Amino acid sequence: MKNSSAGRVFAVGGALVLLGVGFVFTALFSYFIRYSQVDSLIGSIDNDLYLRLSQLFAAEKALLTLGGMTFSAGIVWAIFGAVRFRRHTAVG
Repeated sequence: MKNSSAGRVFAVGGALVLLGVGFVFTALFSYFIRYSQVDSLIGSIDNDLYLRLSQLFAAEKALLTLGGMTFSAGIVWAIFGAVRFRRHTAVG
């Protein structure tokens, strides 16, 4: 019974890691797509506008932060699940 609990903790950790990677990928993909479209306009638009459009937006920064926190939490949960699983299998 306890091994299945440790397995669930390990699975939740893995899911959080994948979710964090998905958040980071989404934020970076959004940024690169926008940057590639704006980069071709460098000579035809105002330099100040170009600089504002080529920076990370607040939503992308939030996704990167959320992705990093989710990824870190997933790693901690996965390690906790692995340690819990090893303790229960070593004991009996």
